[in-house]
Amino acid sequence: MKRFIKALYLALALIICLSAFVACGGKDTSETNSAGAGEGQKYTLTVWGAQEDQAMLKEMCEAYAAANPQNQYKFLFGVQGENDSADKVLNDVTSGPDVYSFASDQINKLFAGGALARVGGDIEKNIKEINSAGSIDAATITLGGEDQLYAYPMTGDNCYFVYYDKRVYGDLGNLETLDKMLDTAKAAGKKVHFKLNDDGWYLSSFFFANPDLKYEVTYNENMVETAVDINYNNAAGLEVMKSLRTYVAHEALVAQTDDSKIIAAFTSGEAAAAISGTWNAAVIKDLLGDNMGVCKLPTANIGGTQVQLSGYMGYKLIGVNGYSQNKGEAHKLAQWLTNEQNQLKRFETRGFGPTNTTVAATDAVKNDVIMSAVLAQSQFNRAQKSVPGNYWTPMGSLITPLVTAEDCTLITDEELQGYLDSLVSQIAKKAE
Repeated sequence: MKRFIKALYLALALIICLSAFVACGGKDTSETNSAGAGEGQKYTLTVWGAQEDQAMLKEMCEAYAAANPQNQYKFLFGVQGENDSADKVLNDVTSGPDVYSFASDQINKLFAGGALARVGGDIEKNIKEINSAGSIDAATITLGGEDQLYAYPMTGDNCYFVYYDKRVYGDLGNLETLDKMLDTAKAAGKKVHFKLNDDGWYLSSFFFANPDLKYEVTYNENMVETAVDINYNNAAGLEVMKSLRTYVAHEALVAQTDDSKIIAAFTSGEAAAAISGTWNAAVIKDLLGDNMGVCKLPTANIGGTQVQLSGYMGYKLIGVNGYSQNKGEAHKLAQWLTNEQNQLKRFETRGFGPTNTTVAATDAVKNDVIMSAVLAQSQFNRAQKSVPGNYWTPMGSLITPLVTAEDCTLITDEELQGYLDSLVSQIAKKAE
């Protein structure tokens, strides 16, 4: 009998140890349902966001606590901008924030470091139903051919579009094509600023105009880049370069520019139009007042056909740390911070573009001149994620020979093809 009891105790101890072992873990890749850890609980949740969003973030978290009176919450807030969230979170991921915001182009890096918990169950279904397709794409990681949601779309407005002076462009028809934009500016003795040199982000708009021109990155299970296939140097890519040669030669185009030069050009009256983003909205509005107009990018003549210029669409997302001790509640908070109510609050408070389709359809958003341009342009843009690691530098310098040439029209098609071949050789990577 004593042997039986002793054996029973040993068996129970073994079961407890195994259970404890299974409950522990490092990198989280499991789905999370909408159910939290239970009711009547005490939670301490660390939330990181940008400096400018701190007051708004605190209000949102306080509202979440008020909506869940059955639990007690203590929120710890940290200041961290979205652009470098990945580096700061991964610096000590195991003791990092439970919930944090980040730019969409960091999702692979954060996943690889175990800093993202997968979104699943009812929450996943809800997030996919209420947000735009582009924002869901930005928040998704593809593993083994399966799309998996790993973040919550929060804002969607990081792109470029056209600011123009209504006194120059009285007829919107003059803004439909890049040719008309440039010719109208030339006739008025003014310029159009479009940062096509030293910035692959803007230059990609010409290549993205043809959906067949693309790159594809292959990753291993840890989201480490193992291969890159890019076809920019094919016949369609050459047509893009020939088009760029023509536009760079146009005396009204300023292809070597930046934000400071754009503002200076509007200040002096030199600029008829400029391609930029929401970050310059306030200062351009101050300069042009009621004469400021905003619209999507024009079409461009590529290969004898007018095609819509496209570009990258950057999103801000919210992630739940894969090492959070309260993942269930952290997911519920992340869902709350990005719901319809709070996306509308972000738009009204900070002017951020919503990814929530209901908010995007409100009169307040549709009647906002900046947001209307963003939403119009977003229909053509590609989510900024999974960009090849060696993409930006060679793309930034691709048309430098055109911009610096005394007469770029003398550059031959063969030379243009050589620029493309060099670009692809620097970006492409073969699987080992």
